[in-house]
Amino acid sequence: MRTTLLHGLLVATVAGVVLLTNLGGPALWDEDEPKNAACSLAMLQRGDWVVPTLNGALRIEKPVLTNWLQIAGFWLAGPNETGARLASAVLSIGTCLLTWRIGCELFRPALFASTIGLLGGLAMATSIWMAIGGRAATPDAPLLFFTTLALFLFVRGTATQQPHPGLTGPVRLSLGSAIGIGASCGAAVLAKGPVGFVMPILSLGLFGCWQEMASRRNGFQINDRHNKKESARSRVQEIAAGFRPLTILAAAILVAGPWYALVSLRTDGAWLRGFLWVHNVGRFSGAMEGHSGSPLSYYLCVLAIGLFPWSVVLLATLAHAVGILQPRAERPVAEDARAMPLRLLACWCFVWVAVFSGSATKLPGYVWPAYPAFAILTGLFLSDWMRGDTSCVRWCRDPQRAMALVMRVAWVVLAMAGCLCGVGLPLAAAQLTPGLEWLGLVGLIPISCAIVAWRYQSAGHRSYAVATLAVCSCLLVSFCAAVGADRISQSRGAKSLMTRVHEKPDAADWAGFGTVPPSLLFYASTQIEQLPSAAAVAERLEHNASTHLVVDSRYESQLPSPLPKGFAVLCRMPTLLFARELILIGPVAATHHETPLAYSVSASTH
Repeated sequence: MRTTLLHGLLVATVAGVVLLTNLGGPALWDEDEPKNAACSLAMLQRGDWVVPTLNGALRIEKPVLTNWLQIAGFWLAGPNETGARLASAVLSIGTCLLTWRIGCELFRPALFASTIGLLGGLAMATSIWMAIGGRAATPDAPLLFFTTLALFLFVRGTATQQPHPGLTGPVRLSLGSAIGIGASCGAAVLAKGPVGFVMPILSLGLFGCWQEMASRRNGFQINDRHNKKESARSRVQEIAAGFRPLTILAAAILVAGPWYALVSLRTDGAWLRGFLWVHNVGRFSGAMEGHSGSPLSYYLCVLAIGLFPWSVVLLATLAHAVGILQPRAERPVAEDARAMPLRLLACWCFVWVAVFSGSATKLPGYVWPAYPAFAILTGLFLSDWMRGDTSCVRWCRDPQRAMALVMRVAWVVLAMAGCLCGVGLPLAAAQLTPGLEWLGLVGLIPISCAIVAWRYQSAGHRSYAVATLAVCSCLLVSFCAAVGADRISQSRGAKSLMTRVHEKPDAADWAGFGTVPPSLLFYASTQIEQLPSAAAVAERLEHNASTHLVVDSRYESQLPSPLPKGFAVLCRMPTLLFARELILIGPVAATHHETPLAYSVSASTH
């Protein structure tokens, strides 16, 4: 028990380092973070907890749970980056702890279950995508937490049925477990919509069918067609009875239903129609905002990058799981006990990846809820490797030698990734963020760790090699999230632009022309009127001498030149990660009334 608690403390500490270090340092990254934060800030300023708006217009993209969590963050930390991101970071730490507990519970009959849980929790906490999504002010972290909580409650409700869950039959959920799963799914629906309910239930339902088939594999054969139909019907009824679907659905509706009903009434159904048809059906049936990709390779690449550095053993992890699940004539009891957990994890991974692979709109965060299952599978593989298990290469003539080669290839891949970072990051920085070429030094972390892990493996210290991988992951993702992102966002984007405004204009004095980044809405803490044409820009500047106009540099040629009397370009600011600038035009002293458009009052424009 003491070892298990120490493992949990270690997972929480590592997750806290990755997710909380310099949380509010980097500016909000366009587009999603500032849209959510600006919407939450507007709801707080209006005192309206029901209808989400952005720049004065109804926002139909996302449900309200993220806004509620961010409002709580603003109360605790202020209306800033920390307040916007705090709830995501805290919930992501909770997800890492849930991943650790799921690994421990699933493989609990084995003595090495605590090691599987520990490695799974560390893999979840120190993957690249956790450092990105877990610190982001978006609905992804709440969705991840509540879907993982539903999985944990399901595991707790099934893994304790008998001493050896892998040898049990159909799934039987208690009433309390079903209510908890439904409530968790309801909260996920409040965070991201129907996927918060549909995807977990599909995953668990698929597992229930698989488990039912496995439990009857050695049963009697039915030859009569009528009896076969009756048997199939009875099996479906038995599976449904064990899952308590009506209880789960009722609990989800009780949690999510009131707000969905209220926002529909307040907006005459406009929010619900837009959200369901545009941002659910529309995103699935057609690529939106240019987010498309191959249905076969897109999410394979996403998993390889998002799970890095642990993804260096991703292929071996999947092969290991297949090797355990593949039927054999004789199978040790300990190996049989892993079949049920692996079926559950496989169904969870498969549903999230397969369904969103079929969606026309693709984004890396769509499959993030599958990461806890992948992390636990990784923990199982590495734990078994440390114990000498060779399930993933058992077809080889010399499995032990083949397994050693597999791990050496993993260390080589880790070193190659470090070399790629060492070369690619300086080249990218030279194009996008000159002066930050030194970020390429981060490549030394995976290179050094690959060398150390290779030597530990050669010396027979496999546990030390795995510990080296964990240390590498923590150092790498913590540096990228806390230091790299902060340096990239300095002197760039809307936040830096706002620092050039010495006296904050009134709300009525802001205007925008072209594609104004949503982050400006958050940092200006007000609505910004979008001017539709160059004629509207000229009219606004002529009739409002205190106007502060933000212009996308791609629309600069459409501005009146010279600018109206009393106006000049106050500064030009590069955007975050985009090869364009934001131009701030505002009132200046009378001596500058004939200043040409290219002039900048600011001594330093970049």
